[in-house]
Formats: sequence, structure tokens, C-alpha cells
Amino acid sequence: MSTDVIRERYDAVPYRHGAVPDSHPARIGAIARLLGIDAAPPDHCRVLELGCGEGMNLLPLAERFPKSEFVGVDFSAKQIAAAEAARAACGIGNARFVCADLRAWKPEGAFDYIIAHCIYSWVPAEVRDRLLALCAGALAPNGVAYVSYNTLPGWALPGGVRKILLQEISALPSPEAQMARAVQVLDSLAECMKDQPGSYAANLRDTIADMRAKPPGLLFHDELAAVNDPCTFTEFTTHAVRHGLHYVAEAHYATMQSALLPATMHAALAPLHADFTRTQQFMDVLFQRWLRNSLLSRAPVKSIAPEREIRPGVIADCALGLRMTVDAGQNELTPGRPMRLTGTHGLVLEARDSVEKAALSLLAGAFPSRVPFPALCARVSQSLAEAGLPCIRDFTALHQFLHRLFALDVLDVVLCGDGDWLATRSQPGISALMRHQAANDLPLTNRWHEPVALTPKGKRALIDPANHPDPIALMRAGLLI
Repeated sequence: MSTDVIRERYDAVPYRHGAVPDSHPARIGAIARLLGIDAAPPDHCRVLELGCGEGMNLLPLAERFPKSEFVGVDFSAKQIAAAEAARAACGIGNARFVCADLRAWKPEGAFDYIIAHCIYSWVPAEVRDRLLALCAGALAPNGVAYVSYNTLPGWALPGGVRKILLQEISALPSPEAQMARAVQVLDSLAECMKDQPGSYAANLRDTIADMRAKPPGLLFHDELAAVNDPCTFTEFTTHAVRHGLHYVAEAHYATMQSALLPATMHAALAPLHADFTRTQQFMDVLFQRWLRNSLLSRAPVKSIAPEREIRPGVIADCALGLRMTVDAGQNELTPGRPMRLTGTHGLVLEARDSVEKAALSLLAGAFPSRVPFPALCARVSQSLAEAGLPCIRDFTALHQFLHRLFALDVLDVVLCGDGDWLATRSQPGISALMRHQAANDLPLTNRWHEPVALTPKGKRALIDPANHPDPIALMRAGLLI
């Protein structure tokens, strides 16, 4: 497939994906430091995004980190023009955009973070090779690259449906007609399968539901893409090693935690004597994983098969956001008395240690803010003193406890840097970029680099300061900085 054909498709239909939370340098940096890489702080770093599209992943980062430098590269002149228009309209001076083909483009200087979201599987082999070569050549010594790609065997069934859709749309003259026909086919298939029994029917329903949930433009560039070439985890890591790049972790940290597998699975896998890489590959098979967001570095990460050596003490350099709520009436800090918490995914945890309960209660109350670890420790000590309990002297156990919560996907851990970006201004307001996104029907991003869906009325309220809704609601949505 010609790269020119792919470029024409992106010029015809923008790839409007918005913010990618897992690509945030503060999250990537925290994970890298946990694994022994001295990654740069997010507020003093250089970030390169390859395949930046309309800049809606890069620009929110640039606005939040004015002392860092951001460069976006894409081969679609139309999308780069949209990114530059947004940058200029919002007065973001620490970002620039370049229209270039990755096969010929040469970066200037080294970058602490490189983001390549939804490129690797969606370009010809020569461009995949160039992508990893660029990462290897442009990364700083402690730099980290984020690369997403479709994985097997999870993509086997979506890949089969994709082939059928491509056959159905092949004779249609325009992207609009192709998208409409693909949606029609998916709707009909969903209707056919809604009452069918069996595991295949269930898997197919899930596959079709994922495709139907996407806006037509995303469907066009994902399932209907000119190239969509999934690979196994070991194929990807082997390719990376050929370019001097080494696997660090998943940007969605919880998804790589083999230690959390049920004991029966550990017992069944034990005779295979799998190292870290092969264990990850088996997990892809067991959980039908279809996408990875892998982090790569120039320096190898020390491995203790099948796990990695973790440095929980790095938590001291991070800020924390808890995605759980304390059940009503269960904030008693007395040792031994249970505190029950419920997570967004239905996960229920119970804590009995006084320090852990104090930390959880404070973090739950502070949500959606991310609390720097030193501030958390000070507040935990105060809570313990008020309850007549001994203050905390050694934070090692708390580091380990918070790391376990991160591995369970109920705690957000981000690298602080100087910490200024975590604080809300004395007079909180909506950023220029948020208003621009709302006014131009672009994907909206909050201060924590998370997509926010608003009704037309909600968008109008962001555009016109006189019609702001409840400021508490805005704060909880992360729309005030």
C-alpha cells in the first residue's frame, strides 16, 4: 500500500482521536522511574509526537507544561494546518508542528519522551522500521518512547470482520459512502447476532459493539484503514531490539501485572518456565488482548523472570489520584477495624492498617486532584495524631501499598516535577485550549489529560464565561485549572 494513498485518506477524513491519557509524560515518567530509568520530569522536558494528527493529544500537554518543549510531526498537510491553527489561536508558544514524511524527516536534538499512537500497525513495513529507527536515534539516554499497536490473538476476530467490511466498501467512490456502508453492515450483523448463543456469538457481539461505538472517522482509520497489521508481543519486542530499543512496561501499567494472575493460572503456566516476555505473550492469549501501549528505552531494564525489579520508593516523587470511594461511615482509623472501598470497575478493597486507611480516606476525599506524596504524608501524620495514633516514621510500607494500588488500576501515579502544574490557580478558570476545543467541536481534554464528553449546552457554557455551570461540577470534571 502506497504511503501517498494513506496520506490522501487522512487528508480526506481527519483522524480525530483527542487526548490519549496513557501517553502523558508524567505517567510514562513515573512508570519508567519505577523500573530504574531516570526519566525527565514532565514540566522540564522535550516531547516528540510522531503522527500527531490535529495536535489534540500534544497541545493539551504543551498548555499544561509551558517550560517543556513539544514537537508534532504528521504527513497530512490538512491535519497539521488544523493543529497549527489551534496552537496559534490559543497562544501556545512551546509547541510547533511539522508536515513531513517520517521516511525522510530528521529530528533536531534529543527528546525525553516520544509518542507514536496508532501508527505502528497502520503503516507499511518500511515505515514501521523507520518509526523505531527514529525512536532509537532521537531518544535521550534516559528517554522513553510510547508505541501503540494491535496485537494477536486478540485482533484475529476483528481482523476477520475488517476483511469483510473492506470487501463491502471496495467499490464505493467516497470515504463518506464507505463509512455509511460499513456502519450499515455492522448494524445488520449486530441485529443478527443479538440472541445467538455460544462463546463465538458473545465474542462477535463484543467485536461489533466496539466498532459501532466509534465515530465514523475513527472506524475509517482503524478497522477500515488501508493498512492494519497486528503482531504478537514477541514480534514487536524482537523488532524493537533490532533497533537497539528495549521493552520497559505497558503505559497502562495494570495490564502487565502477571503477579495478579489467579493461583490456578500460575500453577498451569509453571511447567512452561516462561521468562518475562513469554509470560506477557501468554497473557495476551489468555485475555484476548487486542492493543498494547508499550514503552521502550535505549537502555535495557533489569529483569527477574517473570517479573521486573520495582523501586516503590519512587512513589515519593509522584502525585496520586485514587479512583475509589470510601463506603459511608467507614473512615475509622482504629487498627484492625476494616475500611471498605469501591472502585469504578466494581473492585472492592478492604484496608485495616491505620496508615493505609488514613491515606485512602484522604486521597478519596481529594479526588479528582492528584496529591503529591509529601503532602499526603503530612496529612496522614496529622490524621493519625488527631486520632491519638502513633505517627508514621518509615514510609517504605506505604510506598509498597500505593504501588499495589497502582498495579490494580485504582490509583493514578504521576511524576510531580516541581509540582506547580498540579496546583489549581487561586482564581480557577477554563483554559484557552478547552474553550477552543468546545467552540470548534474538537475533542475536549481536561487538566488530567482525559477526554471529556459534553452536551452542546455544556460546550456553550465553556465558551461563554457568563454561562458557566456549577464550578464544583467543572472542578470535578477537571475543567478548571
